[in-house]
Amino acid sequence: MTDDDFHKLLAAISALSPPQLTALDAAIRGRLGVAIEPPSAAVEAACESRTDCASIADIEARFGAKPLCPRCQSAKVTKWGSANRLKRYRCKTCKATFNALTGTPLAQLHKRELWTGHAQTLADGISLRKVAARLDVHLSTAFRWRHRFLKAPKALKPKVLDGTVEADETYFLYSEKGSRKLTRPARKRGGKASKRGLSDEQVPVLIARDRNKATADEILPDRSAKSLSAALEPVIAKTAVLVSDGAAAYCAFASKAGLAHVPLNLSAGERVKGIYHIQNVNNYDSRLKSWMRRFNGVATKYLDSYLGWHRACDRAGGSLSASCALAAAWG
Repeated sequence: MTDDDFHKLLAAISALSPPQLTALDAAIRGRLGVAIEPPSAAVEAACESRTDCASIADIEARFGAKPLCPRCQSAKVTKWGSANRLKRYRCKTCKATFNALTGTPLAQLHKRELWTGHAQTLADGISLRKVAARLDVHLSTAFRWRHRFLKAPKALKPKVLDGTVEADETYFLYSEKGSRKLTRPARKRGGKASKRGLSDEQVPVLIARDRNKATADEILPDRSAKSLSAALEPVIAKTAVLVSDGAAAYCAFASKAGLAHVPLNLSAGERVKGIYHIQNVNNYDSRLKSWMRRFNGVATKYLDSYLGWHRACDRAGGSLSASCALAAAWG
């Protein structure tokens, strides 16, 4: 069995009924030569809780513990039967009916039995073609699912950075990957810029990170002080100390915002000034670039989704689990 076939098998397990799980367990024990024993009460309870896709059961349980109307946020709701294997509720305030997925990125997404498998592909960080092969779905389906699952993580950013805040820019090649009408010659497997150094072929991404590992990023239209200020001003606390390189844009922003600022003269070899440095944000930049290489280039118009995906991985300690990926997708 190939690795892709094995992952398809794992993805399909979440859709098995209790009798099918029991039969699969018996087949595995028989293959290994292990005596078949009656299932324990715990195993039976687990199987009973999986009458539908386990991911749906978990989502519905979390939502059902404290259901809120997605339209008016009222907690005055009542159960209202079920439809499409999902429990429904009715709001007593606005009379709207809804389920646990209404108003979320996962609403009306088909093939729920494969969601756990798709969440695992996000945890594994594999390409769309490998996702399509693993789950046995069309490439366009894998694409739509990926961006549905990344919609909430893309929008999840810290509201404020405080304490010592390190800021730096990193750069990605401008890419029209997937577009049917390219405005330039195609590059193979990511490719390289035709010009040395910074140019209009590269897209600047501002990364700001405090010592509590809260990370904000923003794709900049250009490297001007105006663009940098628009990205940093909403998220940096007035009591923060901004640490950056000595670029004039950072100095102008800090002066205008009234922030304490520690500029480092990197061209002169100044990497540390007392307790201040930008090694944390530089390390994050390095991890981000290394993680992105597996995709052989990302279309610029979808770059913010991948930045959000990497932030989710970073918040999880560098290794995103399937359950965390699914919870993040649900929002």
